[in-house]
Amino acid sequence: MCSASRGADRAPRLVHPRLRWDSAADSVHRAGCPVTRVNSRVSCGFAPLRSGLVFDDHWLLLPPTVTDDPLGTPRAFRTRTNLWRDEPAVDPVLRGLAHNPAAPTDVLLGLLGAHGDALSDAFNRRADLPPVVVEAMLRHPSARVRAALAVNRYVDSAIRLRLVDDPDPRVVGALRADPDLALPDRVFTPEFDRLVRQFQRTLTTADELHCELIELMSKDRRSVPVAARHPEPRVRTAAVDRLGLLNEVKRDEVTQALLHDPVPEVRAAAVRYDVGLTRVHEPADLLSCNGYAYRGLLRERRLSRPLIAHVLAVDANDGGGGVSAMAGNRTLPTDVLDTLFEHPSSDARCSLAERDDLSRAQLTRLAADPDVAVRTAVSVHPRLTEDERAAIDIDVTTSREHRPFGPVEFSNRRDEHPWMRASTLPPLEQSVRWASSVNILLRRRAAADPRLPADLVETLAQDTDLGVRVLLAQHHPAAPSALLLRSFREYDGHGRARLLAMPNFPTTDLARLADDPDPAVRRLAARDPLAAPDLVERLAHDPDPGVRRAMAACPRLPVPLIVMLLDDPDLAEPAAANAALPVDTMRQRLAVAV
Repeated sequence: MCSASRGADRAPRLVHPRLRWDSAADSVHRAGCPVTRVNSRVSCGFAPLRSGLVFDDHWLLLPPTVTDDPLGTPRAFRTRTNLWRDEPAVDPVLRGLAHNPAAPTDVLLGLLGAHGDALSDAFNRRADLPPVVVEAMLRHPSARVRAALAVNRYVDSAIRLRLVDDPDPRVVGALRADPDLALPDRVFTPEFDRLVRQFQRTLTTADELHCELIELMSKDRRSVPVAARHPEPRVRTAAVDRLGLLNEVKRDEVTQALLHDPVPEVRAAAVRYDVGLTRVHEPADLLSCNGYAYRGLLRERRLSRPLIAHVLAVDANDGGGGVSAMAGNRTLPTDVLDTLFEHPSSDARCSLAERDDLSRAQLTRLAADPDVAVRTAVSVHPRLTEDERAAIDIDVTTSREHRPFGPVEFSNRRDEHPWMRASTLPPLEQSVRWASSVNILLRRRAAADPRLPADLVETLAQDTDLGVRVLLAQHHPAAPSALLLRSFREYDGHGRARLLAMPNFPTTDLARLADDPDPAVRRLAARDPLAAPDLVERLAHDPDPGVRRAMAACPRLPVPLIVMLLDDPDLAEPAAANAALPVDTMRQRLAVAV
């Protein structure tokens, strides 16, 4: 499969972000459309990939409101949960104080005590919560506040796990929102128990119970082993249908437990699943599945010739994705596989290109395919030589790693790019080979590997492809300062703000950018510790609201102006978040707040 997409997150304080590495962090972001020339063809597009940095430089990194650019918002600032649709109104000054990195403990406790419900979102983003504030949040009467602590990844997981027995299920749900948190069984068991009670009271049928259980497990794969250990046999039976969500090792472990279950019905379901992995499937097996299950069966299971003929007949144009799925099936008969090289669906031929068992003749055939998407897909095949890759005319915008998604141009679903998950990075030697490839997509894969040695970092930092440079800037902890600033200025796609979170992003000599035509670049002046106060004051009147908000939060803004802006309806919040705001003023505004 073709390469790349990923994201990054992290940062902290206003001017000098305090950085920490978080290998579990992840995010979803999209890319702009940089132009690249490939074999005399103009191509464009790449999506930033994953990184492990998280940050909270709130006023500099965010647009005026998170909703203005939800997909480009760093993970630390996206709403972690959707447990409450309403949000109590609050004075914007108080909201700013809750974000202020210089707010003393007594101010934070005062905000929590009197306005915790309305300010909980600020506390779920702070990286510097004092221990006494954390304890206050743990004991807070508001479930919103406790949920804010539950989703704050800066807080030690052992502390957050003290909320697993919280009486409000929304708080426990907030814990479940962190996919990397190791949760005990009792976090998931109450939901299974609730569904079982409904069935026992005849409020649902057996089929409805089964479907509800499957839907519940589909939301969180960590719940599948819990269901397999549940005392109710019907829950354990339902777990069989979600075994596919687990990785191979865990799936085998849970399957073995279910195969030895004391209840015959559970054992029978597990046997059917186990046998189904190896038996030959017939057309009748398609009647019980659709969508993902339909394509999964065609991609992964042994197929009879009548079933193959059925799919080729009813899904001749591959509208349902059946032929594309089948093209990746390793058990497909050779003669059937050969016919798919002539299939009219380019998606089906792209699926063929992803097979790792292609012969030299088959690779040559795909490399000369009339559809550029197919040629691009096969151009990253591991069996090709660099000379063979160079001879293929490709267009990176057709790669499957750049799929349209909503209003943005490209998506980067993590599950489409397993080699870039932190837990499944490729062997370093493979990334090293990719780094010197003539193929842009392979170099982009290499650029997203944070383990690359210094010499390759230096080489890729000068790559002719903007995608390679930006991916390196977003992912490598040793990305040079010059590269980070250059990437920020040249790249304006979603996830751009994550470049600011990298350890080497410069803070000095940014005041010179105060007159840049790009508002996002002008905002960088707020990070420069040597920016003159009169310059910051001038930018506080910039025509762009984002620039004005960044300057209102800049500590080099004259203190009298910071205090004056507390009464400005548009800039009160970032002004209150300004670390230079006098502590006495913080306490006074908190005391008079209604």
